[in-house]
Amino acid sequence: MKKKFTVLLSCMLLMNTLSFQIPASAQTLSSDTKQYYSDWKETYLRRNPYVKDETQYYVFYGEKEYAQTHTTVEVTVSEAHGYGMLIAALMSDYDSEAKDIFDGMYRYYQAHPSSIGPHLMAWQQSDDGKALVDSNGADSATDGDLDIAYALLLADTIWGSSGEINYRQAAELVINDIMKYDVSHDDNILRLGDWAYDVGKNDKYYTATRASDFIMQYFPVFYNVTRDERWMQLYDNTYGIINHFVEKYQTGLLPDFIIKDSSGEWIPAPANFLENENDGVYEYNSCRVPWRISTDALVANNADAKKYAETVNAFFVKETGGRPGKIMAGYTPDGRAVADWDDLCFTAPLMLSASAAGDTKWHDAVRKEVLDIGVDSYFGNTIAMLCLITDDGGWLVPELAAAKPSGDVNGDGVFNMTDAVLFHAWLLDVPNMELADWKAADFRNDSKLNAADLSLMKQALLQRIVSDYVEPDVRPVFPNQFLVQADSLELYLGPDESYESVGTVPAGSRIYEIGYQTDNDTWMFTKYDGQYGWVRVYIDGNKTMTGTFQGGWGKPVIYLYPEQETDVHVELELTGSELSTTYPKYNGGWDVTAYPDGTLVNKADGTHHRYLFWNSVNSRTRFDYSKGFCVPGRDTERFLKEKLTYMGLNEEEMNEFIVYWLPKLEHNAYNLIAFQSDVYTNAAKLTVTPAPDSECRIFMAYVPLEEPVEIEPQQLEPFERRGFALVEWGGTEIPS
Repeated sequence: MKKKFTVLLSCMLLMNTLSFQIPASAQTLSSDTKQYYSDWKETYLRRNPYVKDETQYYVFYGEKEYAQTHTTVEVTVSEAHGYGMLIAALMSDYDSEAKDIFDGMYRYYQAHPSSIGPHLMAWQQSDDGKALVDSNGADSATDGDLDIAYALLLADTIWGSSGEINYRQAAELVINDIMKYDVSHDDNILRLGDWAYDVGKNDKYYTATRASDFIMQYFPVFYNVTRDERWMQLYDNTYGIINHFVEKYQTGLLPDFIIKDSSGEWIPAPANFLENENDGVYEYNSCRVPWRISTDALVANNADAKKYAETVNAFFVKETGGRPGKIMAGYTPDGRAVADWDDLCFTAPLMLSASAAGDTKWHDAVRKEVLDIGVDSYFGNTIAMLCLITDDGGWLVPELAAAKPSGDVNGDGVFNMTDAVLFHAWLLDVPNMELADWKAADFRNDSKLNAADLSLMKQALLQRIVSDYVEPDVRPVFPNQFLVQADSLELYLGPDESYESVGTVPAGSRIYEIGYQTDNDTWMFTKYDGQYGWVRVYIDGNKTMTGTFQGGWGKPVIYLYPEQETDVHVELELTGSELSTTYPKYNGGWDVTAYPDGTLVNKADGTHHRYLFWNSVNSRTRFDYSKGFCVPGRDTERFLKEKLTYMGLNEEEMNEFIVYWLPKLEHNAYNLIAFQSDVYTNAAKLTVTPAPDSECRIFMAYVPLEEPVEIEPQQLEPFERRGFALVEWGGTEIPS
């Protein structure tokens, strides 16, 4: 399809910035930048080796491979992933593999969602030798979220959204989650990540922001996509913070972290605020700021951005005497160096501030320095890669179709009947009736407001707030999350296709099972885009699922204790999830020789085992939380020892349970724990030959909580071992 972009063209040495409505071309990029990309791609782009059923790519940011250490190693972060998606899109005219790379990176992003913002990305993954797993908390970092959203918009314009991936829809989901979870609407600032979404007003991170997240050029683009005025409010307010530091220190050096003091002034954060003793200086976060803000000067000709670029450019020219090798890796906001070494990540962004400031001599010196450094590190080389693309005129701004009007004319974030009443009164010239956002009512997209817009608004409102749906039998307290994989799912008013369709849920959407019928597993009750309704979970005669549930069961293990050496056959039938990993390998069952001390010998290969291991994915079991226990995280060990002993685990079994589950529970503020009985055993049926004389099957379902809840205590049953005994334990986490 034809690409439509605003493309930044740099007339090389003259650096005169122009905007044209033409497609980007590989010819825009210099041979230096093309070679830099080839080296970058070979060095840092990796394929996930553990995923076999699809291709996933990520950007390697670590220092060592798992193969070198044989211990868990950190391999990537969402920041790197956002950079990689941007680079793949921006190099689409140069690299024939760009779309495959981008789609692989999209799949990787989809596989690692934040535990808070469902369409944001967990900030870090590590290689444990078996998989790339989320590490150090599955929450997001704001800059990664912003770059991923923008990259998806680029992909929509480059490749279109009618194929396997609806890039535009995916971008909108990310953008809306950023506004919900990554933006503080009290101070109108970017939060540090979605992990700061619900911190209290007395928390030190409540008013904190990070200058490296000030990716200013994106905010007007996101406004054009969503018509959400809050993006422009954020844009203006963030420039207020930038201007404050520019005017106060006259250097353009923004600190890594910024907070508001008791008087309301934005100031550098104190030492060790979040990362290290230099949290309040211009260091390894803020080194990116000249790139991020100067891009807005080059692309949008923003006056505040240009003033910033001129200020930071003048500082570095004077500070270094015009010698790029003298750029140090860190400064206080007033310009005192805190390091005695240079680093590529500090040097490369200054190409763009020099360009925005019109300083050709300094720009050329900095660019030469960047190219002379060559292979450095993931951070420096990747920042330099994006700066070189931008410096060559390859940065792209998608020219977006006009967004549908939101209808939210009163600006309260909700489109409802109140907006229609206000708009009607405004059209009738009722005194004191003002629209917070008149564009939200422009349903004809003609920059005029009249009765025709009101009519279309009412039609949209009726479509949006249809409430004549079939009420589900049950509304679970903790809904299961469902990832839509079908091309689209019709949203009906009832659990049958004879009911009216009131919307469509696109592929890639995450929705929740907020209700169900007790005698109908084919349909689930959910909410999408403000509309309640029912979607099909199964099609093709209830053989094929339209998506996957995001929960899984962790490490159920089966111990066997016969009274004498016995050949045992064990079969497992799952009705509430799908078998994922087994050890020893499950091949229609396990066949083992079991001994009274619990030792098992797998008859297939003669290997010795302590237990039979399995886990599962796509958990659609509806667990029972009518009774249970609310346990402070710090009390988890004591609680588990007490309850597991009472339920009949011996010391060795109990210790193995605690070793697996304690790290997952004790760092949560609270956990709502309910031991499942019939719900679990009906969803995971065991057939054992010869049949055990006694069985103890313990399965713990828990929900991490920030605040305690009241719940009726669960009455647990003790277990008495008799004859041939079978013992099993396992568990699952249900997001709150």
